[in-house]
Amino acid sequence: MKSLFAARIEQEQEKPFIVLNENAQVYSGLRRGTPYFSDNFDDAKPLSNDNQLNMIQRGTYFKLEKHFL
Repeated sequence: MKSLFAARIEQEQEKPFIVLNENAQVYSGLRRGTPYFSDNFDDAKPLSNDNQLNMIQRGTYFKLEKHFL
């Protein structure tokens, strides 16, 4: 039997999403330790956990949006 925490993590990981900033740029990873945003949608890095989004938000002043794939 799985713990509730493990079940919650699996549920969150099932829905991949991308992150956009207020300039409609997609999150494409870290560059020199800070979040990097690109104008090219092909560079978007799909994420699967809300904690990842929270960490990106801490590293930038942009307002961020989550868009499910």
